[in-house]
Amino acid sequence: MAKTNQTTIVYENLKKRIEQGLYSPAESLPEIELASEYNVSRNTIKKALLMLEKDAFVTIEQNKGAKVRSYSKVEVVEYLELREELEGFIVRLAVPCFDSRHIKQLDSLLEEMAEHRRQSDLMAYSACNQRFHDIIYDVCPNWTAVDVTVRLKKQMKKYNSKTILIPGRGDNSFQEHKAIVDAIKEKDSALAESCIRTHIRNVRNTFEEYYSLLF
Repeated sequence: MAKTNQTTIVYENLKKRIEQGLYSPAESLPEIELASEYNVSRNTIKKALLMLEKDAFVTIEQNKGAKVRSYSKVEVVEYLELREELEGFIVRLAVPCFDSRHIKQLDSLLEEMAEHRRQSDLMAYSACNQRFHDIIYDVCPNWTAVDVTVRLKKQMKKYNSKTILIPGRGDNSFQEHKAIVDAIKEKDSALAESCIRTHIRNVRNTFEEYYSLLF
């Protein structure tokens, strides 16, 4: 591991693990163990953890060290409320910018999602869900709104993906995504915004209702 890249490599790897849920919320990240695992100095680990703290992936307390940042039920609900506003704004701006290539991409993803749903492959379905929203982000001309949304989603990825595990949520989720695509095809910005707001609101409602089972 080249010295000039050590901190960045450790930072990126730890961030990926956190996003993928390989570390539990509030799990400790001992500097000594991480330094041994990555074969780097504790100073390199400290720098990487400070970068993660800055990006809200970990918290660092004096004499207690670093822990994966955890969010309360209220905080996650507040995040989903904000995401509803942001996603509605993004899709409203994106609809006039969609071309046939982007529509084809969305249709292809819907087909994949339908197949994953039939096979009960929830992880693959969730990955397609992410790609679905990424296409809308790519089309949206307001990169500031997209950047804020993507940053929030990365911090909350562990919580975002959990609701698909609720029985029946997969079927509802698919129909919600199909409605969004239909609205985009009609070039109806207001309807697309309404559909995506409904989608995020249903995610929030599912999270609130089944929080004790999910976490």
